[in-house]
Amino acid sequence: MKCRVCPSYMEKLYSFYSPFYDHIFGHLLAPGRRRAFHYLERRPHQKILEIGVGPGSTLEFYPPQTEVVGIDISPAMIEQAKAKAQRLNSGCRFTLQVMDAAKLEFPDNTFDALMSAYVITTVSDPHRVCREMLRVVKPGGKFIVVNHTRSDNGNYWGRLEDLLAPVFVRIGFTTDLDVIGVMKEAGIVIDQVIPCNLFNTGRIILGHKEA
Repeated sequence: MKCRVCPSYMEKLYSFYSPFYDHIFGHLLAPGRRRAFHYLERRPHQKILEIGVGPGSTLEFYPPQTEVVGIDISPAMIEQAKAKAQRLNSGCRFTLQVMDAAKLEFPDNTFDALMSAYVITTVSDPHRVCREMLRVVKPGGKFIVVNHTRSDNGNYWGRLEDLLAPVFVRIGFTTDLDVIGVMKEAGIVIDQVIPCNLFNTGRIILGHKEA
């Protein structure tokens, strides 16, 4: 049985984390975020959705002349991100708002690309979130997802991740979710998976929406 996360608990938890999120998780998670941007096309005038923008940890990595829409379920995180966006002079346009990733308030086929770092294992309905991700990206659009994903069935690490899931969900994420499988089931075509972070515990998952 998969360990489920409670939306209200996660909202309160990540709001609590907001003032010092980067200090707590930065050393562990930032390398994957930075490397993920190597796979983002550098062409101007893209409209990109970042799900789980948090305190704005990635805002400085976007290429100039990008329209970035960032959402997060935590109002405190969005306030941190807005403050950071005001300090940047990157040539990007930032729109940052509180929103539930399972109920995206955008029309179909809105975005050229979608970024999401360490989100899918924090939501109560990852299948619905991935379907929403697919819906709002244009045909041919790209997905760049950074996340832990459960190891193969029968693998020692997979069994350990199942045992640890109830512990880690109290910290803010679950370890027993096959993120790649969920993305595929939602209809996202997976193009490449690249290990990242300390001891290769994370994955940069690249995909696209069929044209």
